[in-house]
Amino acid sequence: MIRSKWMRVVRDAVALAIEALSWMELQGLSERASFAKAARQLQVTKSDQLRTAQLLVLETSRHRNFIDHIIRIAMSSEIDLMSLQHGVSSFLRMLCYWAEFHRASEHDITRLVRAARSVLGWRDLHPFELTLGHIISTEPERLLDRISSYEAEALGYFHPKWFMSACTRILGRPSTLRLMQRNSTRTTSYIRINTLQGTEKDCLRAIERAGIRIDPVDGMRLTFKVQHSRRPIVRSEPFRNGMVVIQDKASVLASLVAAPRPGDSVLDLCAAPGSKTAHLAELMENDGAVYSVDKSSLRMALWKREMSRLGVEIAHPLVADSTKPLPIEKQVNVVILDPPCSNTGTFWKSPAAKWRVTPERVRQLAGMQSMMLENASQYLRKDGCLVYSTCTILPEENEYVVDRFLRVHPDFQVTDAKPRIGLPGLYGLDKGQRLYPHIHDCNGHFIAKMMRTS
Repeated sequence: MIRSKWMRVVRDAVALAIEALSWMELQGLSERASFAKAARQLQVTKSDQLRTAQLLVLETSRHRNFIDHIIRIAMSSEIDLMSLQHGVSSFLRMLCYWAEFHRASEHDITRLVRAARSVLGWRDLHPFELTLGHIISTEPERLLDRISSYEAEALGYFHPKWFMSACTRILGRPSTLRLMQRNSTRTTSYIRINTLQGTEKDCLRAIERAGIRIDPVDGMRLTFKVQHSRRPIVRSEPFRNGMVVIQDKASVLASLVAAPRPGDSVLDLCAAPGSKTAHLAELMENDGAVYSVDKSSLRMALWKREMSRLGVEIAHPLVADSTKPLPIEKQVNVVILDPPCSNTGTFWKSPAAKWRVTPERVRQLAGMQSMMLENASQYLRKDGCLVYSTCTILPEENEYVVDRFLRVHPDFQVTDAKPRIGLPGLYGLDKGQRLYPHIHDCNGHFIAKMMRTS
């Protein structure tokens, strides 16, 4: 009876993980979006299955390049991994992670294979029985001895070669390897206390009652590092009451640098799902106006729910494209732009993004970021500040974009981005800030603050 129940848990977790990985491959979804979609589709709600499946999805994504290298060697040269059914290729990748990187016992590997046969069907997996054996018996370390040291490093640190090369140019090799190592471990979680829904003391009491153990972040008021939580924070009472916002400290820093005051008018571009808007409103003590712009009506629906939960009263939503003229007639005191980027600073949190980003995609994004920055500047009044903020560490999307903008806008000057917890920007933009996962224990981030002079 107990064995049968445990096998159902494993089977449901494997089914959920296979489905989520397949959606990621088929539609290019993030881990979170694909996992949520698969869980709804399969109606999996039990915490044991969800936790196991989430581990399989995240870690299979994190080790993807080395996993595919192992599978290609294990398979017949006549078979192309990318031509397989998504369910089969997802399972082969998952098995490879489980056997070679999770270092599961023989008993646990057998249970995983049995569960996959139950989920996918014996007939679909039968042609790959020999491949399964080769995958399980592989010694990854020996494979690295057969390739160049550069390729071996990219596989061994689970990152694309082009990205390792780009990081080496700006960080040097030792720091790049530390970044790669940090990207392969668990992320750190942060929360921000929302004083629009209670005093700081009341919020801290509610957090303590909920069994959430936190430590304050130096130099960043109301921002805390999560050490332990009795249950997922999104299911806790202070989260439901809007006293707590889950927000990386690098994201919190961007709003602190913008430093809006009560009574100001603020333009928040690419604003959904709303953590940044809510923080701006809190800093303004719900006095003034925040115009929040995002081109996704779906994301703005999430934004509206967040504003309600967090007690924000001064935010005005606009569904619009930030590369084009906006339906705003007045000029504002503060503009904050957090444009779509390659998200290279969040690879530790969303490892699947590593395999979707390419140098060509980075160039496309940089062009769009320049258009957004140019457009954003039109709505800023004299003596106002414009904050450019991204969660990528690549200079092509950061310093290069800001430098091009400053060259054609002599009425803008870079000013100190305070509070300062990051490293100076590169290529002369030392008043900007750069944050890295391996140094600052948060998302990789870039922030530049520009003032509009006469």
